[in-house]
Amino acid sequence: MSQQDCLTLPPLKQWHERKTFASSTLKQIKSRLQYYRKILKEPIPTDPKKIAKRNKIQRKYEYNMKVRNLLNKAVNNLYL
Repeated sequence: MSQQDCLTLPPLKQWHERKTFASSTLKQIKSRLQYYRKILKEPIPTDPKKIAKRNKIQRKYEYNMKVRNLLNKAVNNLYL
């Protein structure tokens, strides 16, 4: 092994192979958002209980979108 081989860095992983502190959380959020979108696409119900449930899911959807955006910004700043 020559001196040059010892000084080189290992190759960087491709974008889709990178694991960060937020990878598992983003995966869970993606799954939740899929479910929330499916529920929110349905027509607005008339039953008060279902309306309340839909509003709750709408709030959860908006919250998870905010969290996802913040995590994506944090991960993007890791690789500047």
